[in-house]
Amino acid sequence: MDELESLKGFYDRYPEEWAAWREIVDTVEETAREFGFREIDAPSVEPTDLFRVKSGDEIVEQTYSFEDKGGREVTLIPEQTPTRSRLVQQRKDLGTPIKWFDTSKRWRYEAVQKGRDREFFQTDIDIFGVESVEADAEIIACAATIYEKLGVADAVEFRLNDRQLLDALLKAMDVEGSKDVMRVIDKKEKLSREEFLDNLELEGVDRATAEEIDELTAISGEMESALVELSDKAPEGDAADDAIERMHDLYDVLSAYGVEDMCTFDLSIVRGMDYYTGLVFEAFSTEGDLRALFGGGRYDHLIEQFGSREVPAIGFAFGYSTTMHLLKELGEWPDEALSTDAYVLTISDSVREIGLEYAKGLRSAGLTVETDLTGRSVGEQFGYADRINAEYTVVVGERDLNEGVVTVQNMDSGEEEQVPKNEVVENVLDRL
Repeated sequence: MDELESLKGFYDRYPEEWAAWREIVDTVEETAREFGFREIDAPSVEPTDLFRVKSGDEIVEQTYSFEDKGGREVTLIPEQTPTRSRLVQQRKDLGTPIKWFDTSKRWRYEAVQKGRDREFFQTDIDIFGVESVEADAEIIACAATIYEKLGVADAVEFRLNDRQLLDALLKAMDVEGSKDVMRVIDKKEKLSREEFLDNLELEGVDRATAEEIDELTAISGEMESALVELSDKAPEGDAADDAIERMHDLYDVLSAYGVEDMCTFDLSIVRGMDYYTGLVFEAFSTEGDLRALFGGGRYDHLIEQFGSREVPAIGFAFGYSTTMHLLKELGEWPDEALSTDAYVLTISDSVREIGLEYAKGLRSAGLTVETDLTGRSVGEQFGYADRINAEYTVVVGERDLNEGVVTVQNMDSGEEEQVPKNEVVENVLDRL
């Protein structure tokens, strides 16, 4: 049989690579916990109908969907929003706010490109049951804090908009079919000005109104100044005024979090999904050739589609693949070599059990420890300790034990110290 390889868009991650990924995942999850989010676990396979409720039949063409042995249509989850909606509906006893996070693999059958794989990790972070600007701000602050911890806050920008605001502006301009028009606005960055205007006209918007939409959706930049510009140029309407005021309030809370400098206002940010109802945002890389990192927003009416309970919600799914590329471009990817705290070297079989006792004590103290498993010679054991980047080697020999000591060697400097045999664990802990 020819040598087998992983499928396109799927990746093998050996220990040295996964250690770096694990460090990023730990940073994201640590931040979620600091903000009071609780971890959940949910299935990787769901009934395909669960995703049809949210996205229609076209979702099947973009997913790994199949018929199981029981004849049921099932899907490897491409996202977790429908699953979370189901979980919230099932537990009517849950008090609000419900603050959940989860890290797991997702699958989408789509073209593989930079930052987009067919199997990928995401961490979903959501708040359910609250529709305040404070909840909106906390979600953005949590996402911003992650990038601060990763050391790339200066290279990340959150572009914010409000679907209710955009909808109110379109209605004030007597634009019908606002969802179809929003889809055109969502593609604006990829179109020339003429293409953008032509696409709006195809949706029934007259030329003069299309040009007005083009002017308004060009408003972007520092939040306060952009909102003032929008107030000056926007058509009159109470709904639009209220939505602009809400964005001002959001800016105030973001300022209290100290993340306002990472946030801008951009009226052209729509997010393609129709289920978004209020705040929407996208995180962008401001350096290199990578653009969108991930996005999120408010989806106040989605959960009611999965049951009778009406539950407002806001959240985002953190994108690891895109963030990995950003960190590597900026030289911030944690690619340090794997290391081991201590290697317990036994001179002979007669002291093997004592060596295992030392290993157990060191592990109980929270250290990573290896011992000989193959009957290596002393020289081979030192070579192995060096290969696994052991910081210290605890050398256990019969002669030393008879004298009441054990030798601890610093593997970097080669410096050795004889330590009382009852103080080995404490001695190694003090060194690390």
